[in-house]
Amino acid sequence: MLQLLFLLMGGQNPATPPCKARLELHQQEGMMTVTGHCRNLLPTAGRYRYELLTMREGAGGRSQNTQRGEFEVASQQEIALSQTRVNVSAQDSYQIRLRVLDMAGHAVAQDSASQNMTR
Repeated sequence: MLQLLFLLMGGQNPATPPCKARLELHQQEGMMTVTGHCRNLLPTAGRYRYELLTMREGAGGRSQNTQRGEFEVASQQEIALSQTRVNVSAQDSYQIRLRVLDMAGHAVAQDSASQNMTR
């Protein structure tokens, strides 16, 4: 029975994620560049959706940006999904979250980064 379930799921072990999400952050001259990446861990191509959410709060106010899209990634390959730039200082707080979802909307991978406000 377990073997049949394994075959029905396309041979994918349910405990093994199909991909890995990764945030890349570069800060220079008061600007932070955020790039979301996804690496396909499967032996076949995968089709997914992503959400990249960036929230920042500081002396200059509050901002929020959400980017979404669909993508396909080849077997064992990594692609850049989206990039955004945020104005940040040491006194600002921010939260960044990248979620990769299957086409049914279930989260399959995620990564996040944050900095708390220093007072």
